[in-house]
Amino acid sequence: MNRYKFLYFFWLLPLFFAGLITQQGTVYYGINETFENGTSYTAEVVEYEMKQIAAQTNGYIVIKFETADGQDIQRKLSLPVEMAGALQEIRVIPVRYYPGGWQEIVLLPTIDTQKNLVWTNALMAFVAFLITLGIAVTAHKFANKKLSEEEEELVIERID
Repeated sequence: MNRYKFLYFFWLLPLFFAGLITQQGTVYYGINETFENGTSYTAEVVEYEMKQIAAQTNGYIVIKFETADGQDIQRKLSLPVEMAGALQEIRVIPVRYYPGGWQEIVLLPTIDTQKNLVWTNALMAFVAFLITLGIAVTAHKFANKKLSEEEEELVIERID
């Protein structure tokens, strides 16, 4: 098998980033859907932890609230550093809850930050998509050129 055929696998990179853009779009849609159609509740902060490991800072929050029909909801939500700082001192958080939605719970104090993070992630994925699309097109043309050069007819002569 010709080794230049493996260059066609470069098409998986832009495909991955297109999937990532789609995923971020569904997250943004889920945030808006929950904000517009969800029910407002006040959630109690059961646990809050912020981790600082070298250049990486993130955390999580565990919230608990009771719905209108008496159902107790307790969820552990991961928090990026941008959102964790805003929730550090709050013990009762207003939330929107939309069961069955793409994003079931939205923390109202950080909704703008959450939307901005989604836009930033989608924009970075779009730039990566454009770059990898250029690489994939170049690799595809190079592979086609190399494969067409090697497809010359093989002539076998018999010499006695």
